[in-house]
Amino acid sequence: MNKVKVPVIALLAMFLIVGCSEKFNTAAPYKNITVIYAFLDKADTAHYIRIEKAFLDQNKSAVTMAQSPDSSYYSNINVRIERYSFTGVLTDTIHLNRVDLGAEGYPKQPGVFFNAPNYAYKFTNTLDVNYIYRLKVINLTTHEVDSADAPVIEDLDKSVFYIDLFDDSVLNKNGMNFSSTFLSFEFGGTYTPPVNFSFQGLSSPVGIVQAIVRFNWIDSNDISHTLTPHYYDYNLGYSTLNNVSLDYTTKDINFYSALSTGMGAPPDNNTFRLLSRADVFVYLSTHDYSLYVQNSLTQGTGLTGSEIEPVFTNVKGANVLGLYTSRAVRTNQVTISPATVDSLMASPLLQQARIVGTSYHQ
Repeated sequence: MNKVKVPVIALLAMFLIVGCSEKFNTAAPYKNITVIYAFLDKADTAHYIRIEKAFLDQNKSAVTMAQSPDSSYYSNINVRIERYSFTGVLTDTIHLNRVDLGAEGYPKQPGVFFNAPNYAYKFTNTLDVNYIYRLKVINLTTHEVDSADAPVIEDLDKSVFYIDLFDDSVLNKNGMNFSSTFLSFEFGGTYTPPVNFSFQGLSSPVGIVQAIVRFNWIDSNDISHTLTPHYYDYNLGYSTLNNVSLDYTTKDINFYSALSTGMGAPPDNNTFRLLSRADVFVYLSTHDYSLYVQNSLTQGTGLTGSEIEPVFTNVKGANVLGLYTSRAVRTNQVTISPATVDSLMASPLLQQARIVGTSYHQ
């Protein structure tokens, strides 16, 4: 796995992950750099892979080129998925068709780049956790072949990807209790890899875990009688599996501070807040994605970062970069316990939020 670096002009041309094996020479002749991006998810009924090209040309304006689809898409490539057993035996091949994401219900964000077409490559086969999915992109003009491998992570079978806060009936009924009478809020779970799993010398497809709590509330206006929903996402951070187990422990004060930051004060004196049930998201992803995150944290971003943007590639080929991997997610709504709601209403940290109760019956 290589670190890759990119200048501003090329950075604008890419979806999420950008760069190449060297810094660009802005006066160099035009050269195609293939950019690949995909997260396979077993729960999805359709799978999309972004395949684009970065561009620089010493004779043309980057702004002008950005408005031309020819500058960002290949017209003559073959895209396929090869499925391999854990022992490396090829079992079958899946051909991917090019589709316009706008027509698929995923419009491109407006900006300096063209908004249509917005191409990706699609397949609808059900993913199987007992196979490795190898992406192959063949340029039929240059005959260059780019490839990357990804395992699949189970997120439909609760016995495999288990979260006690969702799946334990007692814990789920008790809900989220982080009132001031407790020191912390905890939940955990397990992920059991497929039997005989083997990929890159690893015994599990999972290399990183992330959890997010989405606090939901309603702004209720006493004069206009309008009800306006809002939410604030509190990131519990990244962790790793301990053998097959995951665990999150968060201090109560962190939740209070997060809600205070997220809610702030109501827009006017006639508006009060009603707490709704929280959404909890638990994500699993691969060791490749873990390396991408580590690279990002090490290199830094923004004005103090060592480069314009931290990047990482697990795609093999002569002139290619990107991230092709997989993820899984479990999510559920969780009730905030009555004692916690009372504590939030009385907390000095949240007096300005004007919480008066909940939008649901306790």
